[in-house]
Formats: sequence, structure tokens, C-alpha cells
Amino acid sequence: MEAVETANEQSKWAPFQNEGKWELACFLMKNVGQTKMDEFLKLDIVQKSGISFDNAHSFLKYVDRLCTGPGWMCEMIDVEGDIMAEDGTLRHEHLELWWHDPIECIQELMGNLAFWDVMSYMPEHAYTDANGENHIYDEMWMGNWWQDVQTKLPDGAVVAPVILSSDKTTLSQFSGDKKAWLVYLTIGNISKDVRQQVSAHATMLIGYLPVSKLKCFQKKSQSLAGYHLFHHAISLLLCPLADAVHPILAAYITDFPEQCLVACNKESQCPHCLVQSNKHGDLEECVSCSMADTYKTLQHMRKNKQSRKFDTEDLHAVFDPFWKELPFMDIFTCLTPNILHQLHKGVFHDHLVQWCISIVGEKEVDACFQAMTQYPALCHFKKGISSVSQWTGTEHKEMQRVFISLLASAVEDHILVVVHSLLDFIYYAQVQQHMDTTLAAMEESLKTFHDHKHVLVELEIHSMQHYISSIRALGSADGYNTKRPCTIRVPTWPGGTLMLTLLRMDLWMVTVTLRCHVCVFSASETIVVINTAPCLAVKAHYKVAKTPPQCQLPVDHIECDYGAFEFIPMLKCFLALSDRFNVYNHMYVETGPSIITGHSQSFQKIRALPYVAARGHKKETPARFDIVFILDEGHPHTDTIILNSACILISCHGDMIALTILSQGMKPAQVHIVFKLPEHLRTYPHLLVYVEWFTTLQHQDPVSSLYIVSHSTQNHRCNASARCRKEISKDWALADVLEKASSFYINSYIDLDTFLALE
Repeated sequence: MEAVETANEQSKWAPFQNEGKWELACFLMKNVGQTKMDEFLKLDIVQKSGISFDNAHSFLKYVDRLCTGPGWMCEMIDVEGDIMAEDGTLRHEHLELWWHDPIECIQELMGNLAFWDVMSYMPEHAYTDANGENHIYDEMWMGNWWQDVQTKLPDGAVVAPVILSSDKTTLSQFSGDKKAWLVYLTIGNISKDVRQQVSAHATMLIGYLPVSKLKCFQKKSQSLAGYHLFHHAISLLLCPLADAVHPILAAYITDFPEQCLVACNKESQCPHCLVQSNKHGDLEECVSCSMADTYKTLQHMRKNKQSRKFDTEDLHAVFDPFWKELPFMDIFTCLTPNILHQLHKGVFHDHLVQWCISIVGEKEVDACFQAMTQYPALCHFKKGISSVSQWTGTEHKEMQRVFISLLASAVEDHILVVVHSLLDFIYYAQVQQHMDTTLAAMEESLKTFHDHKHVLVELEIHSMQHYISSIRALGSADGYNTKRPCTIRVPTWPGGTLMLTLLRMDLWMVTVTLRCHVCVFSASETIVVINTAPCLAVKAHYKVAKTPPQCQLPVDHIECDYGAFEFIPMLKCFLALSDRFNVYNHMYVETGPSIITGHSQSFQKIRALPYVAARGHKKETPARFDIVFILDEGHPHTDTIILNSACILISCHGDMIALTILSQGMKPAQVHIVFKLPEHLRTYPHLLVYVEWFTTLQHQDPVSSLYIVSHSTQNHRCNASARCRKEISKDWALADVLEKASSFYINSYIDLDTFLALE
């Protein structure tokens, strides 16, 4: 009996002997290269531990014995060119297509126990109200596409929505220019939050499409030959899907040039609809592309060599597109929104930002960015934006967070309306749980832009019109991010043949999974009522350093360095005076997760730092007193100590509101000092915070919709930006702009939670 248990225990970690050696193998694969691996495995202490491999070569042989799921298959593609060879025949080129069977990959995903509790097998309609008036669009099974397809299948059938994504990549950086076109597969049954986690392995690499310069063709025909090669390779890769019924291609994630390649149209044409090229800037309902009509046009062109409709629709002469035999799908609706390239890079940076710079001036825009108040995790462009040479999606989103407050009062109202409407659309597009109300607001933002776009020189952003229909069909756009395939990268060994490189890449992606038979459930529609309250206040907890960095700080230093000039009068109402306090530089407030915007539970940092003069080689550090939202005194959950003043002491007894979630009764305030009472006065055990009030959120700018506040004369985490005129004041700097400016904008674009709460 013991021998059987020992054998089972060993087989669990096979081909390694036990759990410890399995963990060692995982560490070596993830963190150590082959050269260092050899050095490590040859150490005496490692050899004496009883491991079965003594160098990288023998170790990788053990790795090769691991179960890798569906096996790789190679198919040769014979490409016939149009250039004559010396023997009088047309030149040929032989290319390799490496691929997994997509049906086996789908079975692998559906049979993985790790996804058992995050999968859905039937469509759902979810609403925020019991009357079913406000539809929720979140996961793919909440969209209209799944329900429409389900009605076409027999009762009891389970749909496996196939999500493809593709991207060109370099296989090896040290052995020539070997490249391949990587194709990934996942299924919409798995929750999008899990699909987007690279470590969850919910997205599988299923193929390497061949990439060739096609020198057997003349230069003028190489481009079209490349289109034919792509569609032929994809058709071979997806051939098993054509014979299956329930795995149905639902979404294809890629950038715009490849979307046009998939749709067989030129890049001057929309891959979704038949809008004319000179109408891309208009908000008009256009006829959607039809697979049947497009394929019919292609075949008419193949037969007659000319077609007026072929020329009008700007099609490529790809007469055998890969999607022609795939069942129950529409390739044109499969092409998903591309937030990264279309909105962040295209609409915002390449068009809107450049246009605003030409109006305001490069120096003035740089000065505004330099004077922008700081915020946790907000990128501060200390030198402006003109010196940035390479932009990524991260920088684009950081600029969006402050762009409206930067331009407010700096440009004419009719210009600000255009900027405001476009940024509203971009923010709504990033919401991770949409409702009919948010989609209506998104549509209204697009309409507002088109109503005022005449002030622009030229801005054609037709692709934005297809976002709302795509979200209604396939769920929120964050589930189809083109950034995800780019992050699924695996290291390769330099040198060797292309075949060896591909095989080694696959071994690096090895994961051990538990398999089971898939249970088939009834596919009848499920209706779920979800009561959402995205703007309700929730309790938040705080934490600070174990030891305060400023111990026994005198009162005069607190008043002078921290700007807490009413500190002593406030303490008189609470305790007997003392002249020494423990002061903290930072305070962390815990925020709960948000289903609407998708962020997880986290801690947000509140800073209260005095000015530190330069000493030796250390540069001076400017003062930093953050602005937060705090519950007003009339709110039932408030926990304030002293009221009716422009300044106030706030208790941090676990009732501070989550900083990214706003509610009724919240007011902005500037934190000046975070401290604890001295030991001999420790009648109150929690932190105290000295803050200076701003006025309440009552007045909104009619154009930008930003709330306007000023320093309160009576007297949560928010971001306030100084209001400036056409030109920013020359004496404003980051360190003192909150003191010198008389009024401020509450920046609702600082994050998605604040944006939705203040809209």
C-alpha cells in the first residue's frame, strides 16, 4: 500500500522525483539562462542534493518529457511565383506552417479544471433593475451575439465562442531575420478577467503563419501574393473549425492594417461597413459589409476580370478568403474595437493633441504640464511633452488624465467642447461593465463631437461609430485589447534552425494542467438581475509605517513646515497641549474592488511632506500636500473631531471613504499633516489628520463639466488643477500652485471611477 502511494506521489511531479525538484525546475526555467544554469547545476551542494540532471542539456531533456498538450504539426506550402527560372519554369518557394489543431486547443481550455468556476456555457441577459430596462454588457455571454447564435443551434447545444488574435513577431534576435505571424486562440466561455491574465494560460499559441519576402514574385505583385499567402495559411489552420459546429469564430483581435487584410479590403476602406472614403468624417448610418455579398463580388471579379462594385468597395483580389466556409459567423462583426491604436494613439495623440498644440502653442502646453498638480501613480511630465521622443499607450493615458483641466480656460469654449466630447468617448470606451445608460452617454459624446467638429481642420475618425454596436454584440471592449497578444511573448534560444526555434518556444510555454470531461449544460437563456451602485460609499481602511519618520516634532515646526497654522487652536478643543508629536509622511487608504471599472482592491497613497532644503549632494524636495475627498460633517458616517472652521482635524478610525468612490456629502480638502498623539495623551488611539477645506462641489464649468472649487473660508482622494487664463501665470510652479491659484478644477478624468461618479 505504501509503495502504491509513493508511486502516485512521484507520478504527480513526473518526470521529476518530488515537489522540491519540480519547484527547482520551475525556478530555473523562469529565471535562469542556459549558461548560468550550467554553472548552478555543477555546484557541489547542488550535486549532493540528489538531483537527476547535472547540466542544462540533461535538464532540458527532462523538460521535453513534460506533457505539452496538443502537439505541433507542420504543413509545407508550395508558393508558385510569376518570375521565370533559368530552366524556363516558374519559380517556387517552399514555406512551413506550424500549427496546433484548434479543436484540440478548445478541448484543452474547456477541460482545464483551473477555469471550472470562471466559465459560462449559456447566454445571459443581466439588468440593473427588475424591470429589465437597463441592460448590462460585460462578459461575452451577456452580449447579443451569443444569444443570436444560440437560436440557430439545436436545443442543448453549447457554443464555444472562438476568439482569435494575431501579430507579427521576430523569432530570434541573434540568428538572422527569422519572423513569423503568431496566431493565438482563446474562448469566450472563460471570463475576460482570466483571459487577460498571461499567467493564467487561458490564451494558447496555435500557429506560426509563414512570413516570406516572396522573391519568386515581381515587386509589383509581392503585396497581393502576401495577402493570398495569409488567407491560405489561416484557412489551413482553421480548417477543423469549418467541419465543427459549436466552436464558432466570434471575435478577431488585431490592429487596423490586419483588419483590412482579414476583410479583403484596402486600408482606405472601413473593414466593417460600406462608407465612402470621402464620408469617413460624417456621422451617418452606413450599410454593414456582408460576407455573402463580398464573396460574390470577389468571385465575379475572378470570373470577369473586372467589376465596378469590386472597385467601389476597394477590395483586394483575394478570391479564396479563409472565412468563406466557417459556419455561423460574420467576419466583419468579428473585428473588435482597437482602443490602443484607434483611440489612445490615433484619435487622441496623433490628431487631438497635435491639433491643440498648434492652437495653444508648444511652449504654453509644456508649461501647463509642468505646473500640473501631482497625484499618486500619475506621470508628471516635468519637462513638458515636447521632449518625449517615443510614446506608448501608457503615456497617452497619462496625458488624458489631465488634458481637459489643462486646456480649460486656455482655449475657446467651442474648442473645449470638441476635446471634452472626445475624451468622454475614450473614457466610456474603457469602462469594463457597460449598461444601456453608459452606452447612451457614449453615443451622445460622439454626437456632440460631430455637432462641433467644424472647428477642426480635418479629423476623420469613422472607426468610433462601430464601438457601441460591437459592445452590444460581444461585451465590453476591454475584453478584446490588442495589447494582450503583444504581452504573450516567450523567450527563444539564439541560433539553430527555424524548426528548432519554434519547438523551443513551445517548450517554454509548458504548463501542467488537470484535465476532465466537459459537462454539457442546457443552453437556455438565463436572465440575471444585478443591482449596481457604482457611486456608493464604502468603508476603507488605512495603514501607515510602523515607525513614524518624524518623531517628537515640535509644534512650531508643524505650523511652519506643514502649513498647519491653525494646528494649536484645533488641538485646544480636543486635548491638553503638548509640544511633541509623531508625524507620518504617508498614509495608505484601502479601496475596494470595482466591477464597473475593473480595478482590484488596492491601497492609495496620501502624502503630507514638508519642504526639505538641499543638503550636500541631495537636491531640495518641494512640499507635497495631497488633496482628498472627505465625508462632510452632516453625513451619518463622518468621524470628524473639530468642525466649523476653514481647517479641521479628521479621525482615521476606519471610516475614511474609499478615495476613488464618491458619494453624497463628500468635500475636497488638502491634507497638511498626518500624526498621532503623544503617548501620555493617547486617549484616542487612531491617526489624526489636519486638513484645509475647499468649497463644496456645487459649481460646474458649463463647457468642460469640471467642478470649480476654491479655498474655503468656512470650513476625499481627488485631483485639483489650477484654473488659468489664456496663458499660465509665469510664477506658478508645481510646489506652490495650490497656494497661488485662487480657484481650481476638480479633475474628473483622473481615473475611471471618478469620471463615472462625477458625470
